[in-house]
Amino acid sequence: MCGIVGNINKSLVKNNLIEGLKKLEYRGYDSVGIALVNNNKAIDILKSEGKIDDFLSKYKNNKSDGQIGIGHTRWATHGIPSDNNAHPIFDYYKSLAVVHNGIIENYLEIKTQLQSKGYKFVTDTDTECIANLISSYIKDGYSIDKSIDLTIERITGHAAVLILSEDHPSSIYGFKKGFAGSLLIGKSDEQIAIASDFQTLISNSKEYMVLEDGERVVARKDGILISNGKSNVKKKWLPINEDEEIVSKNNYQFFMEKEIHEQSDVFLKNFQGRVDFNKKTVNFANEFNNLDLATIKRIHLIGMGSSYYACMLASYWLEKISKIPVQCSNSSEFRYRNPVIENNTLIVPVSQSGETADTLSASNLARELKVDQICITNTTNSELERITKNSIMMRANSEIGVASTKTFMATIEIFFIIALYLSQINHVNEDLSDIFDELKIIPSYIDNILKNSDNIIKLSTKYASNNNFLFLGRGQNYPIAMEGALKLKELSYVHAEGYPAGEMKHGPISLIDSNMPVVNIVTDGPYLNKMISNIREIQSRKGKIIVLTNCPEKLDSSWYDDIITFDKTDDILSPFLSTVCVQLFAMYIAISRNLDIDRPRNLAKSVTVE
Repeated sequence: MCGIVGNINKSLVKNNLIEGLKKLEYRGYDSVGIALVNNNKAIDILKSEGKIDDFLSKYKNNKSDGQIGIGHTRWATHGIPSDNNAHPIFDYYKSLAVVHNGIIENYLEIKTQLQSKGYKFVTDTDTECIANLISSYIKDGYSIDKSIDLTIERITGHAAVLILSEDHPSSIYGFKKGFAGSLLIGKSDEQIAIASDFQTLISNSKEYMVLEDGERVVARKDGILISNGKSNVKKKWLPINEDEEIVSKNNYQFFMEKEIHEQSDVFLKNFQGRVDFNKKTVNFANEFNNLDLATIKRIHLIGMGSSYYACMLASYWLEKISKIPVQCSNSSEFRYRNPVIENNTLIVPVSQSGETADTLSASNLARELKVDQICITNTTNSELERITKNSIMMRANSEIGVASTKTFMATIEIFFIIALYLSQINHVNEDLSDIFDELKIIPSYIDNILKNSDNIIKLSTKYASNNNFLFLGRGQNYPIAMEGALKLKELSYVHAEGYPAGEMKHGPISLIDSNMPVVNIVTDGPYLNKMISNIREIQSRKGKIIVLTNCPEKLDSSWYDDIITFDKTDDILSPFLSTVCVQLFAMYIAISRNLDIDRPRNLAKSVTVE
C-alpha cells in the first residue's frame, strides 16, 4: 500500500522524488520521507508524519539535496503514523537507509535475534528489521550484495525494498519478494528512475524493465544489474509508448466528484471496439491471448472490496445471460482454502490497481494450478497482468479518489459485455436484441441522474447526522446494497451494512427503530413485491425508509419517508443506475460532514499488503 521512488540523476533529485511521491500518494498518506546522498557522501533523511503538503511545509527551508535518493509515502501497518515510524528507516549504525512496501511476517523473530546481537530498535516498524538484518550480515563480513541475498532468504512475507548505503554512495540497491506490488525501473539519457507504478515512470523515462519476485537490483548512473541470488538476470529494456496523463479536478471540488461525473464517458469508451450495436454482437478477440472461451464450463470470480461486489453482481448476469455456472470468492479466502478447480474453469481476478496483494496471491495460485485466467484492471503493466497473461482494461484513466467509483462502473460494464459475449459464442438460444438497444442508452440515463441530483443532495443533508444505515436489495440489487454500504463507510465513517433483503428477518431487523435509516433498492422486476413486503415490515418497526427505485408509480407514498428515482430500463440493467445513486448519496453525506472525500482516513487506493 506504500509508494516507493528512487532516482539517480546528472542533476539534483529531491524535486524528482517529491513529484514521484505526489503521484504515489494514493497508496498511502500517513507519512512521507526521502533519503538523499549529499555532497559529503553521507545520507540525509527528511521525513514527516502526514501528507506530502505537511512534509513540504516542514522542510520548506531545508537545502538538503543530491544526485541520488529514494523516497516513500506510507500506509501504516506496524507502528502508528509518526515522524519516527516514517520511512526511510536507518539501520542501527545509520549507514543504510531503507524504504519498504509490504509486510515482514517473521519480523518479531528477526528482531529478537538481532537484539540478542546488540542491535537496538528505535521504531515500531517491521522495516527496521530489514535494515538491521542487512547491516548484521555486512558486519559478519558479507558484501552488501550477498547480505541482501541472505536477507531475501531470511524474511517471510512480501516486500518491495530500496536501499541506500553510505559505503556505496553511487548506488541504489533494491529487491522484491512476493506480492508487495510492482517495482519498476525506468531510464532516460539523464537518469535512472525507480517507482511502484508505471504512471510514475512515464514523465521521466523512455524505457523500463520490471523487477520480479526473488530478484535484486543494483542501479548506478552507468547501468542496471539484476540478479536472482544465483546468477545475473538479463532483461531487455522495454519502450514506454504511453503519454503522461494530465490529471486535474477541472471545475469540480473533489476528484471523486469529477470521477462520478465521468462514468457515462467511461461507459462509452468500453463500448468501443467491443460492442457492435448495429449487428448486436460483441468482440473481445484482440484482448485475449490464446484463450478459447467456448470451452469454458465454469467461471470463478475473485476480488476484494468493491471489486468483490462487482464479481457478486457479475455472477447474476453471467448465469442469467450466458448460462454458465459462476462462483465468487473473496481473494484472501480463496488463497487459503485449498480451492477445488474443475477442468475448463476460467478464473477472473479483478483489481483496479492490478496490485492488490490478496488478489495477486490468489491469481498466482491459479497460475500454479495451470488454470486459464483473464484479469480486469485499470492499470497497464501491472503485476496482475503479468501473472494472468490476459487482461481486459477498464479504460477509466486515472482514478484519484481512493474510494472506487468509475472503476467499479467500468468493471460491472465489462462483466455485462462478457456475459453477452459468452452467450454469443456459446449460441445461447435467447433473443438479446432489446438488451443491446437499452444498453446503448445507459450513458444518457447516467447523465440524467447527475443532472438531477438536487434531491439526493437534499436527502444527504437530511441524513448526514445519522451514524447507522442498512442497505437492502434482492437478486442483482443485493451487491449494489453492499457497495452502497461500503461507500458510506469509506467516505462518511458511518456504520452501514448491506444485506440481501430476505436476510433482514434473520437478525438485522432487531436493529431497526426510529433512528435507523434503511435504504431499499426497489426495481421493476421479479423481486418487486418481495421488496414491498420488506418495506412494510420496516415501516411497522418505525424504521426510516429511503426507497431507491425506477418504479415510483408502483409504490404508495405512505410506505416510505424519502425516495430517490432513476430511469426505468430492463431490470437486468438497473444496477448501472442504482450504482450512481448510492455513490452520490455517500459522497454528499461525507461533504455534509466536512470530510476529505478524495483521501478518507485509514484507506489507500492500492492495497499491497494482506
